[in-house]
Amino acid sequence: MTRTLAAILALLTAAPALAASLGDASRAWIEACADRLKNERGTAESKVTYCTCMHEQFDDNREVDQTEMERLYPPMHRACQIEAGRGR
Repeated sequence: MTRTLAAILALLTAAPALAASLGDASRAWIEACADRLKNERGTAESKVTYCTCMHEQFDDNREVDQTEMERLYPPMHRACQIEAGRGR
């Protein structure tokens, strides 16, 4: 979890516009998403990038987690994997 948090902070530091636009709930959603991916291959940063991409696809994702998003919208899931460098 510490690596995930560090990756989130690094990403937010690298992208001030993104940091300004994310509230606490959004950061918590992205962190929870990245934490669920902890046993998958890839860097913590790529997981945060993937989760940020998934988060940006919905106006209000408090009720939907990334697993549900992946099942509902496979093309979006694939596009976010590619954006994060996790897909081909």
